[in-house]
Amino acid sequence: MISSGHEEKEPQLPFSVRRDLRSQEHQASNWQQIEQALDEEVPVRKISTAGIRRVAQWAAAAAIVLATSWALYTATQKKTLPEEYTIIKTAFGEKRKVWLPDSSIVILNGNSELKVPKLWLEDTIRTVWLQGEGYFEITKAKTPGKDFFVVHTNSMDVKVLGTKFNINAYTENASVALKEGKVQVLYTGKNNDGKSTIYEMKPGDVVQLQTAATAPLLETTPTETVADWASNEYHFDYTTLKDIGVMIEQRFGYRMVWEDSQLAERTLNGHMHAINLDELINALEVTLNINIEKKDQRLLVTAR
Repeated sequence: MISSGHEEKEPQLPFSVRRDLRSQEHQASNWQQIEQALDEEVPVRKISTAGIRRVAQWAAAAAIVLATSWALYTATQKKTLPEEYTIIKTAFGEKRKVWLPDSSIVILNGNSELKVPKLWLEDTIRTVWLQGEGYFEITKAKTPGKDFFVVHTNSMDVKVLGTKFNINAYTENASVALKEGKVQVLYTGKNNDGKSTIYEMKPGDVVQLQTAATAPLLETTPTETVADWASNEYHFDYTTLKDIGVMIEQRFGYRMVWEDSQLAERTLNGHMHAINLDELINALEVTLNINIEKKDQRLLVTAR
């Protein structure tokens, strides 16, 4: 049984943007390509971090056991793609907590969608599909050999073992940030001859996919900032107003425009608490010394 609750729900806006998750046929085709790559031998990369941000060093490790487990899973997954799902959606500006049948918890951010098989058996591998952003707290399965949980997105697949992590998959430039425990990210690089790579993460690691790059960007972040949005907190690390505008459009559905393009390059460093878009706008106005006006589903930014 799947249950969900609402947190800090905003009034539904008179518009929405929805994107369908990939079809079962597309999913099966992708897994077939991944399985073929795994049969050839998939490298496992353990992320090694040094410094504060944008650390891209990692060491290659043996892959036989991990690749085999992924290969076995993909072979099983192609045969057991469920035909019926429960689909949970959030509106712009809405957060929703979802309890899965295994007692795992998912908190969905605004403008997100979680797809869960209606048939959820203890002796099968647990699988969900995410579009948008979600924070996961996964419980350990009772069945030996079926103790991992897989989250599919349009850009990558994340295998987890009893852990807490955040996935941002609004676009193909998806990211995974690990708060606690252990996850493996399976990524098939578009610019790497279609070969798959498994990235093994530790708490504080962030894997950021970039469609134009040959490999994901590897970073670190304080674990306390992972999924801070779930508690209405915003952490900015010299973040440009342009990037903040992208986040607002994804989560709240308002597009930010500037009277002067130089305003978009102003940066913000620090923490904010805001339970809704209006509070976030007020905080940005005071901190950056700007005016933000809501108009025609846009946020017009002007200098004071």
